[in-house]
Amino acid sequence: MKKVAFFVEGETEQEFIEKLLAEIAGQKNISIRSYKFSGGGNNSPRITRFIDETLSNEAIYEALIYVSSNDTRVNSDILDQKDGLRRQKYAKIIGLHDLRGDRNGRQLTHDDLPNTERAAAFIEKRCSPLKAKIIIAVMEIETWFLADTDHYSCIDPNLTRNLLFSNESDIGFNPYQDDLTLRLQPAEDLATVYQLVGKTYSRRKTKKNRRRTINCLDYANIYLHLPKQITKLAELIFEIDDFLS
Repeated sequence: MKKVAFFVEGETEQEFIEKLLAEIAGQKNISIRSYKFSGGGNNSPRITRFIDETLSNEAIYEALIYVSSNDTRVNSDILDQKDGLRRQKYAKIIGLHDLRGDRNGRQLTHDDLPNTERAAAFIEKRCSPLKAKIIIAVMEIETWFLADTDHYSCIDPNLTRNLLFSNESDIGFNPYQDDLTLRLQPAEDLATVYQLVGKTYSRRKTKKNRRRTINCLDYANIYLHLPKQITKLAELIFEIDDFLS
């Protein structure tokens, strides 16, 4: 059985990856187990807690997803686990975190992407001979959700293209026309779109909110079309396709 390990920042990313893998590989063809790290400070060990699993007797692929609970821990968790994963014959490590966050008292911006990618490349090299790729979502994974305009009608039938166009001046952007990778606060932007029909999306990503959105996403659109617009999503799709090939 071919095996891949994902290291992601939070449970939104974990649930998105679970759904995306099942859609691309086929639900019967892949088994997925997810775990969450916590702790790991100066006086406490790193603790691993089971979250979820989707198993199949017919699976030819296996995915392990670790939630680091913090974007700054994704790289270190990869380094901590890489030797064990190599011994267990994993084919690849894929990391996913974003630029959104505070560093030394300031909020990161697009200008921080080159340094973040250099740090990721350093971690990737340290994983050798195990293949590793760390993808930085710009600014956060909600950029991809915002760009999937096909899912809006699932959130609410009244959340139409015409409604977005007629409210463009009020919300300050147009998800059908703008380069959404330039948005600094995609989660808040997604909430703004939903609020047009009285729905919510919280930066705190409550379980109910995030699962509604993740289940509404059009994964055919995310797989086939959005990568042409969003480079970082294209990188993720490439790595998944490479694993499944």
